[in-house]
Amino acid sequence: MSNRTLTSMAVAAALVAAPAFAADYTFQVAHTNAADEVQDMGLQKMKTLLEEKTDGAATIEIFPGGQLGDEAQIIESVMLGSLDVAMTSNSMLSNYVEDFLVFDMPFLFPSIPALGEKVDANFDMMQASANEAGFELLGVFSSGIRHMMTSEPIESIEDLEGMKIRTMQNPVHVEAFRAYGANPTPMSYSELYGALQSGVVDGAEGASTGYDGMKFYEVAPSFALVGWLNMTAPVSMQKAAFDALPEEIQTALLEAGQEAASWQRQYVVDQEQPLLDSFEEMGVTITRPDTEPFIEASRPLYETQLTTEGQKALYEALTE
Repeated sequence: MSNRTLTSMAVAAALVAAPAFAADYTFQVAHTNAADEVQDMGLQKMKTLLEEKTDGAATIEIFPGGQLGDEAQIIESVMLGSLDVAMTSNSMLSNYVEDFLVFDMPFLFPSIPALGEKVDANFDMMQASANEAGFELLGVFSSGIRHMMTSEPIESIEDLEGMKIRTMQNPVHVEAFRAYGANPTPMSYSELYGALQSGVVDGAEGASTGYDGMKFYEVAPSFALVGWLNMTAPVSMQKAAFDALPEEIQTALLEAGQEAASWQRQYVVDQEQPLLDSFEEMGVTITRPDTEPFIEASRPLYETQLTTEGQKALYEALTE
């Protein structure tokens, strides 16, 4: 028998004797954004932090791009216990955690750091709302400041008159764009590129990161900087599943989620201007409409949409 064969046998024996590392707890997390988009980067950070905090005993496995379903399916899977963790738009989670509807309100926070400061200061209050609805809130990521992507440039609120604008399947978003004079058209995120390409809709609201990550500039070459919504992306899991975990894993999940959220929100801020510069280089028409008419049109929504005591209490806590 040759020395090479003996060496190969020794290596094989060593591999059998020392199996590959496997965490004791692997949490599957799903979302609908593109891989390496800002939300996904936050989850990658959370994975690193969780592994560090547990010495490798716990990790997360990330499924981006709607691999495990659209946002409605992802949330339902968490509720049923067939998926460990979901990261969705706040607009989807607020269908279940009704107090979180506050975060869907237009022009609520002037910047992402301002939003993060209020979220961190009121996290326990938000956690109580999530728990009541059967969820555990692990962190609140940012999906950026939302603008408008359209086939034709938007120079003012009047230009939106009658335009078919895709919104999320959320009543506040629908009513907001109706107030702006548009024809709001709710549809799932996965359908948006095709809808823009075929002219089913004339435009959509969205953040610069999504505009870039999903290549919407190919089918909606105008981008209006309105900043109508400072959008959050909560990371959540089923409360019963969380409660069943050992205390040290619970603590590590909460710490990793909130620390990753803080890191991710700053990461989103850092990406904004470079992305806008890249859009201009690609020939995107960037406009800056006067936002005051949009703000004025949004004011009645605070009366008509925030109707429960919990919503009003959270709004007051976030704005005091």
